[in-house]
Amino acid sequence: MLLFAHVGLALATARLYSRLDLLFLALGSILPDIIDKPLGLLVFGTPNMGRTFAHTLLFLLILGAISLRLRDIRLASLTWGVLVHLILDSMWSSPVILLWPLLGGFPPAPYLDTLSYLQILLSGLEKPEILIPELLGLGYILVLVYLKRGLIWAEIKRLLRRQGKGTGTGSA
Repeated sequence: MLLFAHVGLALATARLYSRLDLLFLALGSILPDIIDKPLGLLVFGTPNMGRTFAHTLLFLLILGAISLRLRDIRLASLTWGVLVHLILDSMWSSPVILLWPLLGGFPPAPYLDTLSYLQILLSGLEKPEILIPELLGLGYILVLVYLKRGLIWAEIKRLLRRQGKGTGTGSA
């Protein structure tokens, strides 16, 4: 899956539990890739090794335990987003990664340079099992932005007002 499926479909699950923090849910839905893609490049030398530590059940359980211990809805939302990410990535089909370290180390991935890796990711859009979730996720994001546009503009205005007060440009 790519960005729109992860974020949009995770946000759609917030309808199940309205107290979720949408910002942290969206962040959680892409957190495994935010962690593992650079890690794969830095540690393993290829972005193709992009499913490691943050794509494991151990990572999910640690996040869940922390959110339960702290009773923080933001951390719970982040954890829920990671769970949705693992489901959308069909991690059950990679038990060595999902159950790491129980079944051994991470399987090696063939070396790909970053451009080749991006080309392979984008070519996945030719497959209906990738394209359809991407379109559904994008559609949900667009509907959500449309429905929340008043709240979004109000928040932007509030932040800009606060920024103006904090710059010292007011009268003495």
